[in-house]
Amino acid sequence: MSLSRIALAISLAGFCRTLNAADPLPNREWRVGVFEAPPYAMRTKDGQWRGLIVDLWKEIASELNLSCRFGEASPDVILDDIAHGRLDTAAAPFAATISRERLIDFSHTFYVSHSGIAVRRADDEERWLTVARALATRTALRLYLGVVILVFLAGTLLWLLERRRNPEFSGGWSGVGSGFWWSGVTTVAVGYGDKVPITLWGRITALLWMSISLILVTALTAYVTATLAVSTFGAVRGLSGLRNSTVGTVEGSASADWLRRERIRRRVYATVPEALAALRRREVNAVVYGVSILNYYAERNPQADIDVLPDEFDQQSLAFPLPDGSPLREKINDALRRFMAQPAWHDMQDRYLGADLAAESP
Repeated sequence: MSLSRIALAISLAGFCRTLNAADPLPNREWRVGVFEAPPYAMRTKDGQWRGLIVDLWKEIASELNLSCRFGEASPDVILDDIAHGRLDTAAAPFAATISRERLIDFSHTFYVSHSGIAVRRADDEERWLTVARALATRTALRLYLGVVILVFLAGTLLWLLERRRNPEFSGGWSGVGSGFWWSGVTTVAVGYGDKVPITLWGRITALLWMSISLILVTALTAYVTATLAVSTFGAVRGLSGLRNSTVGTVEGSASADWLRRERIRRRVYATVPEALAALRRREVNAVVYGVSILNYYAERNPQADIDVLPDEFDQQSLAFPLPDGSPLREKINDALRRFMAQPAWHDMQDRYLGADLAAESP
């Protein structure tokens, strides 16, 4: 094909898109799916819907003179209805993912978000009970018993080597007790100096025990520190902690898809409040979902028992989902470009997300 024909084909394609964008939309009521996902979509006491994405859609619909009817459903039901033409779009946080684009279409991205991790915050009493239980596990008891046995063996060995020449370790049970005292204080404080070996083999044994006790104390300190950290922050302290945990999320969400791809054990719930309630009941170790939504619920949680970790991952490009071949797509994209270039869009983000999160918008 010659260059002139290629240029002609490109021009015709652009001309057709312009004609499609200029075509009038059918004069009918457009069906819009929505679900509770603050601060993107939330229902007021009088039954009205508001939120960042809801308000954005209302601006788009107003510019396009669309008559719309909101219908509430779960995310997976909404996507299925859009794929089969029972809904025209959704005013809710849907990420444009590869798996979804095999079934439906999407508008241009209007906001870039990330997944976050919510964990349960323990109170002081519960934290100390958790520490006490962790320090009394079989592993901990074996570690303590091993240290005690080694202390007694080291003390007995030093007594056997020193009892004939060193008056500090002479005698029967009193000498053995001196050996235990020496090995114990050497383990935790490198000795007080009140009892010291004087024989060659006694001093060699003492040097060897100092090295061994240093390793024992280091291992014991590391174990106790790790136990305290787990009891304070929970089993999940970051992204890597999800691998060995049961994680809650919302059915049909991009976060659920990410957990499935990463082969992380998960439980799905209909809504974020249900997932967070499961976290409080200890059914799951963490909840993974959009970080803006998790922060919203955590900040407004009267029990103050949910923390959102600083880890952010799985970038999500939020867009309006549409049926394949929808006449709305190009018109929505044109309206989005115009509205997102106005200060009103940034003001809207600041109102619902705050200035820090609003900076993520494209």
